Amino acid sequence: MLNQDKVPRKFGGQKSLSELCGKFLNIIYNMVDFERFTEGEIPYEKLARFGLTREMIDDLPSVIQQRLLASRETPVLPIITVNQEGEKIKSEARISLVRLPDNSVDVALSPRWETYDLTAFTENQQRQLLGGKVIIADVDGKGECYVQFDDAIQQVMSVPVGVIKQNISLIERNFNVSGKQSDDIGKGKIIQLADERGNITSLGIDLQAITGLRAADGDALNWQREAKADQLPEYSFGMYGCWKADDNGNLSYIYDKDFTPEIEAEMRRVGQQHAAGQNMRQMHV
Repeated sequence: MLNQDKVPRKFGGQKSLSELCGKFLNIIYNMVDFERFTEGEIPYEKLARFGLTREMIDDLPSVIQQRLLASRETPVLPIITVNQEGEKIKSEARISLVRLPDNSVDVALSPRWETYDLTAFTENQQRQLLGGKVIIADVDGKGECYVQFDDAIQQVMSVPVGVIKQNISLIERNFNVSGKQSDDIGKGKIIQLADERGNITSLGIDLQAITGLRAADGDALNWQREAKADQLPEYSFGMYGCWKADDNGNLSYIYDKDFTPEIEAEMRRVGQQHAAGQNMRQMHV
């Protein structure tokens, strides 16, 4: 039976439960001492070495730009490297910004490997990871960690259990989540909550999320679908072109001169939708 939570008054009662959970998770994130960068510190020249032009970076969806400036990784992006023979090699990787001891900013890559990095786990654990489950395991003798398989780059991610459980406890205290529900989240399960109007929000561990927890509108199946899509629309339009997301949330860039009739139609639709939204806000609807 779903928990009929009451929305905490300090967060306001007019937003959806998933919006409130998301806002609270952002509050937790802003309390964490991550390295932060300004837009002026983005190393465009270094990114260009990997085929990522300034136009491509400036056209990234705002949520991805914010993630990059907060020293988090982007979704998988197309990159180009040059081998010893001077040949250009196309591949894919997540990128993040790092600050060096001399205070300069450089680029770190998490490449998309062609082989799985699962050999340290039992066959049963491997099956769970490949099935999209979050498990608890001892990784390289570091003690209990939450472990998740990143299908996009074919690598294993891990975070100490204590870090995520602290964030779970904050959610429990602020959203009337029961002890059993907290335990279920801690076991890697996705829980479903319902507000006073019967709207369902799902909450679970996602190591790709900044706080290690992610909320989504709808049931657990929708939560899993959003994890696959990286919460990005198929097309994100910018000043010079657009980023196109595939079913796994991997991004590819298309310059405006290469737009197909399908993309141009989608751009018009998005523009009309945006204009309609602005008109409604101006009318205070």
